[in-house]
Amino acid sequence: MSTEGFDLKDDHIPGEHVNSYLHKYAREYNLGKYLRFNCNVATAVDDGDAGWTLTVEQESGVGESQYDLKAKRLILATGLTSEPFMPTLQGKNDFAAPIYHTSEFAKAENGLGAFKKVVLLSGAKFSWDIACAYASAGVQVDWVIRKSGHGPCWMLPNRLTPLKIIPELLLQTRLITWLSPCIWEDGFSWVRNFFHQHWLGRKIVDTFFSKMRHFAEEVNGYDHHPETAKLKPWDDLFFIGTNRGLLNYGLDFFEFVRNGQIRVHIADITQLSDHTVHLSSGDTLEADVLICGTGWKDTPQLNFVTLKELGLPGHASSSAKEHIPKADAEIFRTCPKLQNQPSPRHFKPMSDKKEEITPEPYRLFRFMVPPAFIQSRTLAFAGAYRSPATTIIAQTQALWITAFLDNQVPALTCHSGIVPERVLYETVLHTQFGKWRYSRGFGARFPELWFDCLPYVDLLLKDIGVQNERKKTWWAERFTPYMPADYLGIVDEYKMLKDTQKDRCG
Repeated sequence: MSTEGFDLKDDHIPGEHVNSYLHKYAREYNLGKYLRFNCNVATAVDDGDAGWTLTVEQESGVGESQYDLKAKRLILATGLTSEPFMPTLQGKNDFAAPIYHTSEFAKAENGLGAFKKVVLLSGAKFSWDIACAYASAGVQVDWVIRKSGHGPCWMLPNRLTPLKIIPELLLQTRLITWLSPCIWEDGFSWVRNFFHQHWLGRKIVDTFFSKMRHFAEEVNGYDHHPETAKLKPWDDLFFIGTNRGLLNYGLDFFEFVRNGQIRVHIADITQLSDHTVHLSSGDTLEADVLICGTGWKDTPQLNFVTLKELGLPGHASSSAKEHIPKADAEIFRTCPKLQNQPSPRHFKPMSDKKEEITPEPYRLFRFMVPPAFIQSRTLAFAGAYRSPATTIIAQTQALWITAFLDNQVPALTCHSGIVPERVLYETVLHTQFGKWRYSRGFGARFPELWFDCLPYVDLLLKDIGVQNERKKTWWAERFTPYMPADYLGIVDEYKMLKDTQKDRCG
């Protein structure tokens, strides 16, 4: 990607620049002929080993047409955040002002619009962004963080320590990944065992996370003012996963809170009335708009028609349940710290629908393939996770899925065929690990790859036989961050391995 047109020191790449790059990429590799725009897949019917029949709805200038599309293989790459979740709000029809999800911020009312009094519901990172955008424009913001919710997310500076280290790069450095427990094998189990099973190693880990928490609290000065104290996170930094963000605004965000431009309310919304938001604290807030940063639905983006277990929210995975006790026991034996979970906290769901309150978690092998589809190799999911290392993981998942569809994952093709029970157990083991590792985040719902992003890439590359330790020196391998350039050549390495792997499996 060309860097012309923006300042590399600013950390922000304009959206138009990224869009232009993607268009050029598509032209360079002649991808346009494979793309169908303005389409919606209404249903996907499982045809067994033959693949899938997709019912496609296509919009055109004269209306909408529908047709069937046969697919021998189906890869769903729509991610986790396709359908916004909006809370049930009493008196919504009486509000007489716009109510929209944070995902609509860029297009709603032409950006900032003409609002003078904004009420914002949420404590997540995007809500910080929106609060900052309005406050910077001189708009009064009333920021409501639910008393019965998860509280404000952890926020860190966009550079850490006097060395001005980019936080994401720490997570892509092996030394730092060793300080976090991990259930899958990445080739460094001996050092990981020291940090998580030996008393001295565990002391080092506890000290590291304690220092990280203390640093974040001090640099943000939560306790220096009664209003900023309301933004102090409620949850243990160790257990939160991806529910955190960076203060990448180029200004002192907390000054808006101290001077009252942003007013923070720790309360629940009890009801709405004409341009008014009523809180459980007894306060009433005048509002020109209510913006809800209330997350996303845990529902499949397609209507699947199949008799097989999909391993998706909304599709019960009864066969997985029998493996949960054994998986939990292995997790606690390997990662003793995870037995010491934070105390339960009252949490009130924002929905009265059972499937939205306690959704089935994603149960996908390697976070990509439903175990029931391992043998047919007709279905895979790409991007069904959250991580700061998306670029690296996306490329590695794409290569792993390619190998899987080529029947070139040795662990799944040798040993006299596939072993479904082992696949199912590993699927449960890895998904249960997320539940305990990121219990104050979303680990019980979908994969969170925070401190685990590099070990996860290691796991996938080892699966297909591609070298996972890619640094040139012993020192660099352990103490320098992995970047996308380190994985240059993995596609060619896989191609060279294909014939060898075929011979190995007979």
